[in-house]
Amino acid sequence: MKVPVISILKTTSVVVMILFLAIGGHYLYKSLPDIVNHLLPRHSQAKETVHEIIVTIPKGSSFNEVGSILQNNEVISSKLVFKIIAFIRGEQRHVKAGDYMLKTHSDPGEVLDLLISGKTLVYAITIPEGYNIFQIADLFEQKGISSRKDFLKLSTDSEFLNESDIHASSLEGFLFPDTYFLRPSEKSNLKLVLQKMVSRFRSVYDKYVRGTADQYGWTPLQVVTLASLIEKEAKPNEHALVSAVFHNRLRHNMKLQCDPTVIYGIKPMGAKITRADLDRKHPYNTYQTTGLPPGPIANPGKESLIAAVHPADVDYLYFVAKNDGSHQFSSNLADHNKSVNLYQRQPSSLTP
Repeated sequence: MKVPVISILKTTSVVVMILFLAIGGHYLYKSLPDIVNHLLPRHSQAKETVHEIIVTIPKGSSFNEVGSILQNNEVISSKLVFKIIAFIRGEQRHVKAGDYMLKTHSDPGEVLDLLISGKTLVYAITIPEGYNIFQIADLFEQKGISSRKDFLKLSTDSEFLNESDIHASSLEGFLFPDTYFLRPSEKSNLKLVLQKMVSRFRSVYDKYVRGTADQYGWTPLQVVTLASLIEKEAKPNEHALVSAVFHNRLRHNMKLQCDPTVIYGIKPMGAKITRADLDRKHPYNTYQTTGLPPGPIANPGKESLIAAVHPADVDYLYFVAKNDGSHQFSSNLADHNKSVNLYQRQPSSLTP
């Protein structure tokens, strides 16, 4: 069966038309900025100084609003050109919200590429496990997030604590140690950053700790306080053992005698502890008071939080540092004194 010549001509015409439109569209996309520049007033063609600028694209912005933001910040010269390019590429709905480092007087197609990529500008800040609020305050000041004074003020603000559902005198213990990624527009918002940290704590606590704590009637403050002591004392793989010592001491109504508690709020953590420190009477000194201190002394990580509600099944009541990065645990005072003599009073005996 022969195909009519007219059908072949029609098909060929359609193919040629499609090719023409494709080539024309590509040419239009590539040339449109130059074409528009020629149509704009002459003063707009003068060479402009290019500088970097942080531009925020709010979540939920329409594409028209995105174009206006870019034009108002002089990133692009015409939001109409920007919109036409996006229309030709079919990418009007692919722009991602966030903060971007852009340059003024940029090529609109390149700007569109970046906004579609979602490569937003972020700052990272890492809070080590075991840092207390004073150390975090210093870190925030170093990173330019807030002053030390403002951090400590908000961390003890009763209204903010109520808003965060924290039943304590400060945020100590409830600022989860982690790496946080902040947009430039978030970095200067101290309240928002602290809310992120409390939210992270709550998600870990609810997932790994709350069930057991509720079963035994332990409040979040009690758990976090105990976890902070474990965090400051335990070496790797010792968290459950240290937890067991503290649980056993509480059960026997013995003083916890946790060294880091005697200098909390008085000296920097890690400072040398003296006999005067041990003898000083204040609520956090567990050498002078029985039971848990009135609140946490640091911000514990996940392992310490879990250990606080899951102590090892051992009868240990004492531990002493072995000077090799671990502790020697004992169940009675006689064995503990032997360990103290071996590891603390005769350090030369450790030398091969």
